[in-house]
Amino acid sequence: MRGRTAADFVLTPASDAGFDDARLKRLRAVSGAEVSASSSGAVYVLEDGMALIRSEARAADPEPLAATAHLPLAAGKVSDLDDDSVIVNEEWQKHSVGERVDVWLADGTTKSLRIAAVMTIGTGNNGVYVTPRNAPEAPADRADVRLADGADTATVAAGLRQAVRASGGQVLTRDAWVRATSPETNRTTRTGLFLVLGIALLCTRISLANTMVMATSDRVRDLAVLRLAGTTRWQVLRLVGAEALMVVMVGGLLGALVAGVDLLGMWGALGLLSVRTSIEIPWATLAAATGACAVLAVLSVVVPAALSLRRGAVELAGIRE
Repeated sequence: MRGRTAADFVLTPASDAGFDDARLKRLRAVSGAEVSASSSGAVYVLEDGMALIRSEARAADPEPLAATAHLPLAAGKVSDLDDDSVIVNEEWQKHSVGERVDVWLADGTTKSLRIAAVMTIGTGNNGVYVTPRNAPEAPADRADVRLADGADTATVAAGLRQAVRASGGQVLTRDAWVRATSPETNRTTRTGLFLVLGIALLCTRISLANTMVMATSDRVRDLAVLRLAGTTRWQVLRLVGAEALMVVMVGGLLGALVAGVDLLGMWGALGLLSVRTSIEIPWATLAAATGACAVLAVLSVVVPAALSLRRGAVELAGIRE
């Protein structure tokens, strides 16, 4: 959403009635504001002679649309859009610039439109774009505003708020609009995810502690031999503690490698869906989880080793494996 929006402000109406012509005229009269009003709707196309496919559509004038939006185009230009054409995406059966396609508009009108441009497949479905004449019944439910060269941001914002004050519309900056309208995971879903994650982490820690305790119990004779070789009790405990930290470090590196491959796969898949994003790593959370595993691993080897070394080294060295 952020990448496709080139506007500085996004205006939304207070009701489903949208912005009327008088309101749009006031918005366009604001000095320093380039306004692109658009409306939402749908376009239907018959594929293979039997499947009626519905595509989300937005109706907007081509020049203002080109100034306020960065459409992920694979071919063609936004400025080529007119009343006799349509912008489609690569999911359409016909998606070559210049081809004509028969469509049903939202009001049921059948029309043959020329493909002016083709968008790539996207996570937002990258629907259809037509001109307002091909969506006559759809009210303008959004207005994107871009500042003209040299225009003052505060002055334009004040003018826009004044223009929509009577109707109760909202004037949002691009970032504020993205935060307000972007889909988010609801609380129930997040709680479920944290529950599953908590169970996974608990099982991981139990497995880690069990493995370290069992491994230390099997090395009692080796530890006794070290004592007989002249090492002190604290040197032995430091050794097993260092070995536990090494195990956690190796495990953390292997886990990071697996996670990195997974993230690169997701990043590549999103790229195929026209989403260019960065990989962000929660370093603090990862450090806390690794630190907790390190503490648990050290305790799981040091405590059993300390308890076993309370017995005589000669006695322990004589234990059969």
